[in-house]
Order: sequence, then structure tokens, then C-alpha cells
Amino acid sequence: MQKKLIALAVAGLVSGGAFAQSNVTISGNIFLGYDSNKTSGGTATAGFGTVNRVTDHSSNITFAGSEDLGGGMKAVFQIDSRPGIDQAGAAWAGGNSWAGLSGNWGRVVAGKQDLHYNELAGGLGAMRVRSLQSLLGHGIMSEVNGVAITPRTRSNNVVMYNSPNMSGFAVQLAGSTAPFGAEGGQAADGSKGSAWNLTAKYANGPINAGYSYWQNNEEGGNGATAGVAASDQRSNRIWGRYAFPMGLSLGLGWDSSKYDNDVTANTNWVKRNAWQATGQYTMGANAFYLQYAKAGNTSGAGAADSGSGAKAWMLGYDYALSKRTNVGISYTEVKNDSTSGTYDFFATTTATVGVGNKSAQWHLGMSHSF
Repeated sequence: MQKKLIALAVAGLVSGGAFAQSNVTISGNIFLGYDSNKTSGGTATAGFGTVNRVTDHSSNITFAGSEDLGGGMKAVFQIDSRPGIDQAGAAWAGGNSWAGLSGNWGRVVAGKQDLHYNELAGGLGAMRVRSLQSLLGHGIMSEVNGVAITPRTRSNNVVMYNSPNMSGFAVQLAGSTAPFGAEGGQAADGSKGSAWNLTAKYANGPINAGYSYWQNNEEGGNGATAGVAASDQRSNRIWGRYAFPMGLSLGLGWDSSKYDNDVTANTNWVKRNAWQATGQYTMGANAFYLQYAKAGNTSGAGAADSGSGAKAWMLGYDYALSKRTNVGISYTEVKNDSTSGTYDFFATTTATVGVGNKSAQWHLGMSHSF
């Protein structure tokens, strides 16, 4: 729920000028919980064993504003801050932050924005009391055996167009000159990289469906660095969810992603397909969640085809104390294949997962929106 601030109309500055009238809102979400994370099985790593901690799961405070410019045109901005309330150090404007213009034709903004990797969580649904690690669409669905597809956080240097909503249908087109960092930050030879993303969504009544395409061309030219997230990438994902009248919703998502693992030529694309199924049942203030995801074996020149996949699942329950405050508990697990699988949770702080490892998490938390 957004609380509207007093419209800014302050006159009488020292210079004798005045601020133009602007409408500003403050909104946000608090996601905080107690986690117990355990890595076991397969190859032992520095992150082996159990780690218990209090964790902020990307709480945010968002300042958004607009100014009417006349003729249906508005100046718009958003500053999305991530306070990190479990530890010192807040990320001012660390979230989706931008400024631009909007009108009946849609909106054009520039800044930074989550692109592509987050679409499955939005389209298939997520817990009201979620941990970052419970987001399977952010996790193994957005990796190719340990290599992240997209930055899996805000893409930098973004210019984005959002179409108006047309009876539930909307399109987003975004481009970035350097999504993984500053211009020229990935290579000494300047800005040769770029990325773009096209997303089409339909959300009307019980149906939520969409398609997203991501393409990254590596900074410094193809193959400048092998086997890393900033390499050349291509990714397609599609999803659909249906909400039945009795409180049950079911969803299915599919992702096909690849990256170039060759420092000399555009010939060593490593590819994998993955799918995700979700179910949610709401009964009054109670909500129950079950999700399952499977990443298939990799394929391509030089790829380890056999035993390079993984499976993940999440079981959760949360209870609405009010319209804005929820408490809940969840269990999430990622199990790698024993030959060469190295998938992990999304946004983990442990060491790199070893071959055949199982990562598991119990999460007890709360959420509050304002």
C-alpha cells in the first residue's frame, strides 16, 4: 500500500524561485528471517556444513514521483533502496531505479532494472514470506551449471520502454550498453558489449502468461573471458499460470539458455534446458506452496553432457496476520547430479558449490508491505 506524501509546492527560495508541483509516494517491503543453511554430499568445499543466520531477503524502500507536464505527458522517476536491515550498509538506489517520461503511448526511462531472470517468480508466483533462496526461478532456472544468465540482479546502463496495458497485454523492450558493470569495465578495449531484453506478458482474470528473451554480447568482444556470467549469452523463457476459483493456482515455466565458453571463437556454446512447476493453495489467511524445478544436462562443444543437471524443490506455508503482515516457514533444497553438477541457491553467501553437493535451507520469516 502506498502512502501519498504532501505534494511538493514550496515557494520562497532564497533565489526567489519555486519548486514545480510534484507527486511523490513512498512504498516498500520488509523481508526478514532466520535461516539455517546446510551444504552436504559430493565434493567437500569451504562452505561445507551448517550456517545459521538472520537475513534480510532484499527488503526495499521505494520513492516514486511524477510531474504533469501537460498534453498527457509526465516526468517520472523511481529510487529503489535496499536497506539491508540485518547488517551495516544500505544500498541507496541499489534496486530498480530510473527516470524518464511517460504518456498515453507508454513509458521510456533510463537507469537500472531487473531484466529477464526475475520473470518466472513474477509470473508463476512466490511466497508472501519468501527467502531469496526459495526463488527457484532466480536459482537453477537462471543458471547453466553454475554460470549465471543475466547479472541475476539489476542490469546496469539500461534504457527501457514499457507499453501501456492493453486489456492485460503489455510489452517491455530494454537495452543496455553494459549490463554487468560500467562501460569498459569488463575489458580494457572499451565498450564493445551490449545486451537487450524483450518481454511480452498477459495478465487478465485467472490467466498469467508471458515470454522473455535475453541476449548479451560480451564486453570486449566474443570470448574475452571464458566460462563466466559476462560471456555471450542467449536465453528464452516462457511461463503460464492459472488461478482456479477454489483458491488453487498451478503454473509451469520453461527456460532454454546458453553461453559461449570459448576465448578464441564463437563455437563453444554450452546449453541446457530447464523447467519449473508451481502450485499454491490459499484458504482464508493460510497459503500453502509447492515448487519443483529441474535443469537438464548441458550440451554443446566441450560441455559435460552426462551428470551435469540438478533438481530443486520448495515447500512453504505462510499466514496473513493482516493485509500487510505475514509470517511463514519454508524448506528449499537443490541437489546436483554427481558427475559435474554445480548449481546453487540464488543469492547465496557460501563458497562455490562442489560437484554433487546438496544445498538445503530452512527459513522462518516475516514480511510487511507499506
